[in-house]
Amino acid sequence: MDDTYRLSRRRFLGTAAAGAAGGTLLTAGGAFAATSTPKTPDGALAALVEGNRRYRTGHWKRVDYSPVGERRASAQAPLAAVLTCADSRISPALVFDVERGNIFSAQVAGNSVDDATMGSLEYAVAVLHVPLIMVLGHSDCGAVKSAIDVAAGKASYPPEQYGSIGAVVDAVVPAVQSLPANERTLRNSIVANARLQAQTLRLRGPIVPPAVLSGRLRVVAAVYDIGSGKVQLV
Repeated sequence: MDDTYRLSRRRFLGTAAAGAAGGTLLTAGGAFAATSTPKTPDGALAALVEGNRRYRTGHWKRVDYSPVGERRASAQAPLAAVLTCADSRISPALVFDVERGNIFSAQVAGNSVDDATMGSLEYAVAVLHVPLIMVLGHSDCGAVKSAIDVAAGKASYPPEQYGSIGAVVDAVVPAVQSLPANERTLRNSIVANARLQAQTLRLRGPIVPPAVLSGRLRVVAAVYDIGSGKVQLV
């Protein structure tokens, strides 16, 4: 990676830029056994897909790919970064059945890309070397509902009354507007927003696009159904 992307741990709150060579698997008896940390985009995505399958079928294994003990206190080596909504019903580590330390999570209402979420994800790519970013929308998203109303001219959020809520909603409105007016259902808008935010990540430099182009990073969009627990790529 170019030196431009090599960010020191001192500049980022002392978080170590570690890429662990391996991890651990918590067995049924509580012991730890060696296992391999996914290092490729396809491997990381497969780990999340399989973890979600365990989660929604009730067969949790709590796979732990990250450093343990004292190593965890001084370093992190997540297998993926997830940009998702701040909705209280969503916990990426639970949804994908992985122990803490495996998912670098950036959360904001509407799972949109702004300077804060972009910078967080750039850190995950440049320093933590995650091979995968997932933009994870979800069913019954309040931010998307509000964006649909704004796009239809039925609602507005002036800052003198709503503070910064309008800015959060406005970040989702373009996704709704990308759909024909007669197709702006909640489901369609949630999918469109996840896809648009993923595309924004792929194109916004300087860190993510070169990583995607080189093949070491993949950015995907998905939607989490709160009722069933299923994550579906879109």
